[in-house]
Amino acid sequence: MPITLLDPADYRRMPWKNGGGTTTEIALAPLPGDAGRFLWRVSIADVAQPGPFSAFSGYERLIAVVEGAGMRLTVDGVPATVQHRASAFRFSGDAVVDCALLDGPIRDFNLIVDRAHAEGRLDLVPAGGSVAVPAEGVALVHALDGGVTLRTADSEVLVPAGWTARLDATAATVVPELGAYAVVAAVAARQDAGGR
Repeated sequence: MPITLLDPADYRRMPWKNGGGTTTEIALAPLPGDAGRFLWRVSIADVAQPGPFSAFSGYERLIAVVEGAGMRLTVDGVPATVQHRASAFRFSGDAVVDCALLDGPIRDFNLIVDRAHAEGRLDLVPAGGSVAVPAEGVALVHALDGGVTLRTADSEVLVPAGWTARLDATAATVVPELGAYAVVAAVAARQDAGGR
């Protein structure tokens, strides 16, 4: 099926690798031939206090703050500020990362990809905006503040707030309803994704 709706009731909540917080895993693609790794993962993390990020060696990470003021990161000694609903911030999962909160707890949306086997992008789409999803790889569209409409060549699918649509090799236009935001994570596997 080219479009699948993912119910929030099926998301998996789990502690961070370092135990410093919790993550709600929306979707994950295992890496073929390597049970200990994944090709990509999309999740939402709740960050209630400052502290270090977990290490994800061999991965690229993209992160965007969807609730709360934002956070100040130090990535291998270099400072970076990630503010509420700003563009996604990309960094290496191998980096040593420490987080300070700008003004209280936040929630952030995350895309993590195995850099040797996949590539991806993470976009926040504001109210009234739209974005095109190409017909390649896998795209996940998460409705944040309200419903999101997916328009394909022959259908329309409504994604309710909090739900996620998975598109497999399906071109679509994402149109947020008034007052809504969407997150689009597009993941394309590289040709050698089946092995190391």
